[in-house]
Amino acid sequence: MLHRSVARSLLLAILAVAALAARPASRAPDPYRILVTNDDGVRAPGILAVAQALQGLGDVTIIAPSENQSGKGHSITISDPIYADAVTLPGGVAATALTATPASCVKVAIKALMRDRPDLVVSGINRGYNLGVVTYVSGTVGAAREAALAGVPAVAASLALEQNDYGPAAQIVRQVAERVKQHGLDRGVFLNVNVPPGAINGIRVTTQSRQAGDEHFEQQKTPWGRRYFWSVWKDPKGDSEGTDVWATDHGYAAVTPLRASEFDPPAYETWRKRFTQQ
Repeated sequence: MLHRSVARSLLLAILAVAALAARPASRAPDPYRILVTNDDGVRAPGILAVAQALQGLGDVTIIAPSENQSGKGHSITISDPIYADAVTLPGGVAATALTATPASCVKVAIKALMRDRPDLVVSGINRGYNLGVVTYVSGTVGAAREAALAGVPAVAASLALEQNDYGPAAQIVRQVAERVKQHGLDRGVFLNVNVPPGAINGIRVTTQSRQAGDEHFEQQKTPWGRRYFWSVWKDPKGDSEGTDVWATDHGYAAVTPLRASEFDPPAYETWRKRFTQQ
């Protein structure tokens, strides 16, 4: 009887070990993949600062324009080949430079270069604000909008023009990215971050100002009499409390949720009725 009991125990132990061996090994969770791009060009200091600040939050991949693409908005590269070159940034940081607009950099990264789809796109840090409706001409914001249209959460980040130290702004972006990683973003929504110069009083979630800044054109002539113009630009200033402009004016980093789609439901209802009531 004792021998049978021992044999049964041995058999059960062998079966248990076999079951454990047959069980598939637990799969490590996929890394959080972060694509970093910009419109100032792959060698601009802002992109390196934010890429370094995001280290440890996920796997960071830098794919950005080979040259400055400021003011390109959401334009895309369609009439020329897009060349891709491996570059090494200061500190030995690897990156890929594309002869493309910021929005096209995001397109190529997602559709062709990255093995796995990114979980977050960070565009910036731009040299100069992108406040109010200036966002429509910003290549920095255009890249983030392109990511949002592709269903990827995105953050556009910009720093006041007079600030040369990107470190504090990069830490603000890190905080924003941590919250996006934790909470996600609704599909088609992205965040526009603007960081003031000097000491930062905190972070404010804001509305988007309707201001477009102040732009005028200085006329000059070549020695041969041909006229030309230089754009002279001033950032928006002095808006009401709660807007992105007010926040940066008062020393706060502004985080403004924007929607990639420009569809207006109230206007749709108004115009639908106007045409159906004829």
